[in-house]
Amino acid sequence: MVLRNALAGASLALLLATTTALAQDDYELLPEGEGRDEVYALCSGCHSIRLVVQQGLTEKAWDKALTWMVEEQGMAEMDDETRSIVLDYLSEHLNTDHRPSWAQ
Repeated sequence: MVLRNALAGASLALLLATTTALAQDDYELLPEGEGRDEVYALCSGCHSIRLVVQQGLTEKAWDKALTWMVEEQGMAEMDDETRSIVLDYLSEHLNTDHRPSWAQ
């Protein structure tokens, strides 16, 4: 019983450490810039940042994607200022010209 509890505790500790490391790695995938924190907080609540980074969308397509996420996927609606910051960030840093090599 003691050994089983110790193994369960060690497994949980390893899982938490791995999850934390993966989350930090996910954040590092986002280029620095105004809106980085907002994009990370908004997007990582439902899926990997890798999914966001690999998209490489135009501003119009990002705008549609944000609308779709709110209307169809249950993402919380942003106020106008936050939406503008997020859309500007995505359009500038994760557009068709700035896709990472691993996503092409």
